[in-house]
Amino acid sequence: MTYTYKLTKNGKAVYIGTTKNPFRRNNEHSQSGKDYDEMQVTSGRISKSEAERRETRNLRSYRKATGKKPKYNKTSNGKFNFW
Repeated sequence: MTYTYKLTKNGKAVYIGTTKNPFRRNNEHSQSGKDYDEMQVTSGRISKSEAERRETRNLRSYRKATGKKPKYNKTSNGKFNFW
């Protein structure tokens, strides 16, 4: 089972993602140097496929509302996910 979540800075999303373990993932983000105020879990436990659908929908909604992607939603090669 998986959760959806977002990292926020000053009330704005800087990362949108999914994880099986929010506590571990929050520590990973913190140790990687991401600048954010808090991690908000945005769903209860759901299937991985449903979490991925919601993550995609949340990222598209964010992009539609702001015209850009969240600051930290990049792959390891520097390219953005989903677009």
